[in-house]
Amino acid sequence: MKRVNVPYRILRFSPWFLLGAALILGLVVLTMAARNTRQEKERMTRHLTDRAAALIWALEAGSRTSRAVRGSNPYLQLLLEETAKQPGIVYMAVTDNTGNIQAHSDPAETIAHFADPESIAALSASGSPQWRIVDGPGDARIFEVYKIFSPLPGRGFGRRGLGQHTDQPAADPAQEEGRVIFAGLDARPYEETLEADFHGTVLSSLLVAFVAFGAFVSLFWAHNYRRSRRMLQDFRAMAAEVVTNLPLGLLTGDPSGKVAMLNNTALELLNIHEKDAFGTPLTRLPGLDWASIISELDQNDRILERAATLHAPGKRPVSVSLSASAMKNDDGIFLGNLFILRDTTEMKRLQAEAQRNDRLTALGKLAAGVAHEIRNPLSTIKGIATYMSRRTQPGGREEEAAKTMVSEVDRLNRVVSELLDFARPAAITLAETNLRQVIDRTLRLAEADIQAKDIQVRIEEDPGFPAVCISPERFTQALLNLFLNAVQAMDPGGELRITVRQLFDAGAFSLAVSDNGKGIPDNELAFIFTPYFTTKPSGTGLGLAIVHQIVEGHGGSVRVDSAPGSGTEFTIILPLKGRA
Repeated sequence: MKRVNVPYRILRFSPWFLLGAALILGLVVLTMAARNTRQEKERMTRHLTDRAAALIWALEAGSRTSRAVRGSNPYLQLLLEETAKQPGIVYMAVTDNTGNIQAHSDPAETIAHFADPESIAALSASGSPQWRIVDGPGDARIFEVYKIFSPLPGRGFGRRGLGQHTDQPAADPAQEEGRVIFAGLDARPYEETLEADFHGTVLSSLLVAFVAFGAFVSLFWAHNYRRSRRMLQDFRAMAAEVVTNLPLGLLTGDPSGKVAMLNNTALELLNIHEKDAFGTPLTRLPGLDWASIISELDQNDRILERAATLHAPGKRPVSVSLSASAMKNDDGIFLGNLFILRDTTEMKRLQAEAQRNDRLTALGKLAAGVAHEIRNPLSTIKGIATYMSRRTQPGGREEEAAKTMVSEVDRLNRVVSELLDFARPAAITLAETNLRQVIDRTLRLAEADIQAKDIQVRIEEDPGFPAVCISPERFTQALLNLFLNAVQAMDPGGELRITVRQLFDAGAFSLAVSDNGKGIPDNELAFIFTPYFTTKPSGTGLGLAIVHQIVEGHGGSVRVDSAPGSGTEFTIILPLKGRA
C-alpha cells in the first residue's frame, strides 16, 4: 500500500520548562555581571590608588629637596599647588594628626578642618594607604587616597647645588610625625567607566544568555524533531499496515480523478495489479460503473452502504456493499474521493443459511406432526391393497392395480421415514474411526449403481492420515447421498474422485467428492441444500439437506463448487478431534 498521508504533529515545550530554563540562565547572567563589575571596580580602584600613591611619593621625594619643608609650609604649599594642576586631580593636602590642614593645593582651604581624628587614628594603626569616595562641591564625587606623610630625614640641598650639603641642621623629626597627606582625584571618570563597563558586561552577558538559550532550545527542538519524526514514521508504518491488511477494499482518487491509493483487498476484489492501478483514471477501473458513481458524488458528496455486484475480469460476480464520500479539507478544498468496498458474499451466505435454518426448523416441526398422522392411514391402505391383491385373479388388471398401490404406499412410507429422519435426527455419537474404512464401506453400499454406469473411482489420501472422531453410521449416510448424487449426475464411463486432505493449520480435515458430470446451474446452487428442492424426476429433495444436517452435527461445514459442463465438487470440512 502506498501514498498514505498522515498529518504532522508538532511537539511543544511546557511553559514551566521554558520559565525554569530562563530563570537559570538569568541567574547565570546576573552572576557573571556582578563578578565582572566587582573585578572592574577592583582594577579601577587599584589604578586610582596607585596613581595617588605615585603623586604622594613624588611629593614626599620633592619635600626632601629643601630644608624648608621640614619647618615651613610655603615650599610644601608650592609643591601641592603645582602637583594638583595635573589632569584629574581635584586637590592635594597635608594635615596634622587632628585633621587641621597645614598645606592645601587651594590656599583658601589652609585653615579648614579636613578629616576626623578617628580616620587618622585608624590610618596610623594600619600603616598603609586608605581610600574613600567623598562628596565634593555640587554633584562632584572625589576618590580620596590618604596616608601618613613621611618624607625621609636627611641633609638638605642649598645654594651649592645638587649633591652639596648645606650648613643648616636638619629639622627635628618629632615635628614631622603624625602628619597625613591627602590626594583627591576626580571620581566621575572612574564611576562613568564602571557604569559603562557594567552596561557592557550586562549587554554581553545578555547576548551570551540569548545565544545559550537559543542553543539550549535548539537542542531540545532537534531532539523533539527527531523523536517526532520517528513517531511519525512509526505511525505511518502502522497506518500503512492497518490499511493494507484491512478486510475492506479501500480506494482513493485524487482531485484529477486518478487512482491515488488502493489496498490489497481492493486489488484482489478488482483483480488488477498494483502497478497497473496507480495513476489510472477511476473511470477505467473494472467492476463497477465508476463514472456514474463519481457523478453522484459530485452532487451528494456521500454514498452509504449501497448494495452492488462487482464484475471483475476473470472472476465470478461478487456481491459488495459500496460506500463513498468526497474528501475536503477545513477550507472546503476538494482533495479527492474515497471508496470503500465490502465483500458481502459471506454475509449473504450466512443470512441465507439462517433463513434456511428457520425454514427447516418450522418444516421439521410440521413434518413430525404430519408424518405420524400419515403413517397410520398408510398402514391401513397397504393392508387393504395387499388383501385385494390376494383376492383377485392372478395376472389380471385388479392384481396389477393392487400391487401398484402397495408399491406407492411403500414409496410414500419411505418419504415419510426420510422426513422423520430429517425432522428428528438421531443423536450423533462420536468415536475415533478410520476414515478410509468408512469410505470403502460406503462405496460397497453404492457398488451396484457404480457398476451399472461403469464409473471409475479414484481415491486420493494424504500419507499417514490419522484417525478422526466422527459418527461412522451417520457419516456413512452422508457420504452415500453424495456418492449416489455424483453417479446419477454422470454419464456412463465417468469418474468419481474422492480426495482426503489434512488441514494442519486449522486442526481439521477435508473430504471432497467430485464428478465430471454436467454440473449445476448457477441459479440452482443457492437452493441445493433446501429440503424438497430437486431436479430429479424421482427424487425427494431431502438427500443433500440430510448431508448438510449431518455435517453440521459434527461441527463442520460443507460447500459446493460447480459450473455447467465441468462437473461438481462437494467439500466437507470437519475437525480432526470432533466438534468443540
